[in-house]
Amino acid sequence: MNQTDSTPTAETLEIWRALDEIDQDPCIGRMTKEEKDILFDQFFSKEAKMTRLQGIRERKQALEEKLASLSTMETQLVESIQE
Repeated sequence: MNQTDSTPTAETLEIWRALDEIDQDPCIGRMTKEEKDILFDQFFSKEAKMTRLQGIRERKQALEEKLASLSTMETQLVESIQE
């Protein structure tokens, strides 16, 4: 008789660990349809979208200010090199 070794390999254990982590994710794992619908509505509600939009606008403004500052520094460096 041919017996196979049923001991999982390190690779198999890693796959199982990753699947267990995915299972524990509340959006994937053990939530009822109603719970998923509520979370989906909260995440994609108009208020949530407006909050994300405001955050994006604030980040955009900060990046534009940084870009303007860097452009000024670049201009000054170019002028100092050309002198």
